[in-house]
Amino acid sequence: MAIDRADWHWDSAEKAFRERTGKQGELTMEQQDEIWHYAADHIGLFLRWIIDNGYEGTDEEIVDQEECDRVRRGELSGVDYLMNSCDGKLCEGDLCEEMIPFVNGYYEQYLKDYTNVAAEGKFYSLISGDKEYNKIRPIIDKAYENFTNKK
Repeated sequence: MAIDRADWHWDSAEKAFRERTGKQGELTMEQQDEIWHYAADHIGLFLRWIIDNGYEGTDEEIVDQEECDRVRRGELSGVDYLMNSCDGKLCEGDLCEEMIPFVNGYYEQYLKDYTNVAAEGKFYSLISGDKEYNKIRPIIDKAYENFTNKK
């Protein structure tokens, strides 16, 4: 089951891109790639947190452990992993089983948390890098800590 998908956000990300850049008409491949990045950014940052903490799934047919190791080493962004290894979709199979209740209970709040740390408070304006990840990571850590303390 999909938790979130980049294609669900394409239209809104494209609209935000066009408003920000004033671009009308046909988009170049580079512009489309940038829009996909904006559409996937929030998912990629969350997925990076999952991977950094070792909470990714264990099914080798679904989860590419070598690519997860590249994410942990900082050689690959969460967005790139999401788009290349997960076809732009964050699904329950991408998570270890014990993370599913946390993600299902927190993800809607995560979207709000992400918006609060995004550039200018705009959802489709943050490009994920270490600086951005380091802003959202402690927020997710705290939410997970609160979740585990309620068990």
